[in-house]
Amino acid sequence: MTFDGRLISLAHLSMMEVAPVDLVRAAASAGYDSVGIRLVPTSDGIDHQVLGHPQRLAELRAELDDTGVSVLDIEVVRLKPQGPGDVRPLLEAGANLGARHVICTVEDADLHRSVDSLAAFAALAAEFGIRANLEYMIFSSCPTLTKALALVALAGGAASVLVDPLHHERGSGRPVEVAGLSVDVLPYIQFCDATPAGPAPDALTARTEAVLGRLLPGDGELPLGDLVANLDPGAGISVESPVRGQRRPEDPAAWAARSLAATHKVIEASGQGT
Repeated sequence: MTFDGRLISLAHLSMMEVAPVDLVRAAASAGYDSVGIRLVPTSDGIDHQVLGHPQRLAELRAELDDTGVSVLDIEVVRLKPQGPGDVRPLLEAGANLGARHVICTVEDADLHRSVDSLAAFAALAAEFGIRANLEYMIFSSCPTLTKALALVALAGGAASVLVDPLHHERGSGRPVEVAGLSVDVLPYIQFCDATPAGPAPDALTARTEAVLGRLLPGDGELPLGDLVANLDPGAGISVESPVRGQRRPEDPAAWAARSLAATHKVIEASGQGT
């Protein structure tokens, strides 16, 4: 069910070692509307082997149908100097699963090339009925919301931006910066917490924290309530809280329920909950 009229999704990174089918079951049991599915291997080698495995893709599609859980996004496409590589299999799988968005990052310091790459990728994703979302991180070539919005504008507005409160905070962003951004520009945000608040000392520290140093919403010091208060009422929330030791929880459904309850509590405290 939605909360405060917002779609709430469970991102795969919250329990990265849990197989996609089990992630869907856990999300359904907890009461999430949607999930995010990581379909390409992680940097540390976690690969659930859905791409290129039609039977596993069919099983995942069946589980989505049975539970009524939808796919908010798939990830991740890295826009590098040499291009993103062959992303058609990812987009085809995403379309099969009914994914609405695909997350991409820019890892190319050349502005003109990165704009062209983003525009081309967004156009290709659109052919599959999927919207490209540009996620900014201080350890990427697109470190801030301001830069992400500029890149999207230069690319013709064919993509959206994705705000992660951890990346936003570590890049000296402020919650008020999302005010006035429509759901076409910012369809949803990710959600997690961390401590302390404030900018990161360096990119390496930020990258390490992003993978395993997060907290559940409300357990840290990030200004999550202010972020929600400035968010368009129609924008969704994707809970992406990879807490250390919970990449493969003993009870995924219980952990999913805990993360959803924490998210609801933050929304209520922001004055946006009903």
